[in-house]
Amino acid sequence: MTIMDNIRNNPDETHLITQEMLDWVGSRSLPLTSPDISESDIRRAAIAMYWPEVPPRIYWDSNYAIETVWKGIVAPAEMNPFSWIVGRAHIGPQPNRINSDQNTIEESRQLRPPGAPKNYLFGGLKSSYYSLMRPGDKITSIITSTDVYEKKGSTGQMLFYLTNEIWTNQNNKTIKETVTTNIQWE
Repeated sequence: MTIMDNIRNNPDETHLITQEMLDWVGSRSLPLTSPDISESDIRRAAIAMYWPEVPPRIYWDSNYAIETVWKGIVAPAEMNPFSWIVGRAHIGPQPNRINSDQNTIEESRQLRPPGAPKNYLFGGLKSSYYSLMRPGDKITSIITSTDVYEKKGSTGQMLFYLTNEIWTNQNNKTIKETVTTNIQWE
């Protein structure tokens, strides 16, 4: 029996899942590509991550880094190369939009199931790292919706949805994969 069959056979129960949401599973977001990563980006990210300690030299000292197994500066695995994209912040003065079609990244990438409830809770994530980012890399992110299901909780019916994000560099080498669980309810 499919999820929609279960919903149809139990009309007295409250359900959040729609056929449109089930059709959304397997959809892929528009790609998001970072600006080229610079040594300065890596150094600033490392300083922020290790503050107040001095970050490891592999992140900021090119003379040291060339002598390591990596043969050059690498970025901390947790660095977000999308941090510097203009227009992402939702606080403070906003930059002029590039064109009338530009919207928030989340809306344009269709990261939530269509018709999902408004209340939102981040349910956690699991990341796997495969390669290190380096100066000159341009990272592309593609997010695939992988599952949608519902559970009854203390607040009523809750919608759970999972996404799988993969980062690749300009050589199509996988950098990172993240599975995220999100929860929404009425």
